[in-house]
Amino acid sequence: TVVDVGGAGWRNFSHFKKQVIDRSKTRVLAFLNIIGSGMKGVVPVEQNVNDMDPKMTALVAEQNPEVVGVKIAHYHGHEWEPYRRAVEAGEKAEIPVMVDFGGASPPLPLEKLLLDVLRPGDIYTHMYGGGGTVHGGRQAVVDDAGQLREGMLEAQDRGIIFDVGHGGGSFFYPVAIPAFEQGLKPNTISTDLHTGSMNDGMKNMLNVVSKMMDMGMSLPEVIRASTWKPAQVIQREELGHLSEGAVADVAVFGMREGAFGFLDSRENLKPGATRKLETELTIRDGEVVYDLNGLAATKWDE
Repeated sequence: TVVDVGGAGWRNFSHFKKQVIDRSKTRVLAFLNIIGSGMKGVVPVEQNVNDMDPKMTALVAEQNPEVVGVKIAHYHGHEWEPYRRAVEAGEKAEIPVMVDFGGASPPLPLEKLLLDVLRPGDIYTHMYGGGGTVHGGRQAVVDDAGQLREGMLEAQDRGIIFDVGHGGGSFFYPVAIPAFEQGLKPNTISTDLHTGSMNDGMKNMLNVVSKMMDMGMSLPEVIRASTWKPAQVIQREELGHLSEGAVADVAVFGMREGAFGFLDSRENLKPGATRKLETELTIRDGEVVYDLNGLAATKWDE
């Protein structure tokens, strides 16, 4: 299962469904962008507040069971109205909102977004990003001295979901390590997969999972944050677990031992990792679709 987070808005979701969702062996779910035409670029499309329609976004979400949330991303400015419209759409459709906190100069206060604008169950992604960005500026969860900002742990305790959202420009070790050491661990682990991130420090899902393990999360914690917890957050609790009667979507991993290094989004190296997960076998709805070392295969001479 993958979740596309905000590629399409209410105006073009039907095209995305026909072109991608209905043709994919992988189960594809989606967050609707609050921008009606979807994620088409920071300027000017994603700055158009007039195209942020909570009513139509909620209506399309309610008509399509593949829609599991509302996304707002890349808005540049000091107005809170775009975020409030996204929350309004989420309230109408009874689904969570994910925020990629855009940018402003000076930056908007992250504490206000998490404690005053978003609701318990809403998602703050790119949790270990921040600082100067191509969109202007956004506050990191730690200050310039590496101290966790006020309100971060309070927001998590309140029910805000902190999501990794590694991406190509949203995971920095100078933010992640001090935040992690001061208790701000991710509720959910995600990639922000695109051509830039997959060829940069992010690589793939298990590489991100292995990074979280390298920083101190246990194996059960990283698996839970990659499977069952995300399923709960998007209200699809039939997924993300191996209980009797669940759909037969199974991933089998191997634990490699050796000397590994991990890169962040600025190509800063964290050396010294000794363990790394690797996908051995993937089963989708009971069918083997990936088999690295032939675990499910018959020997050639049998």
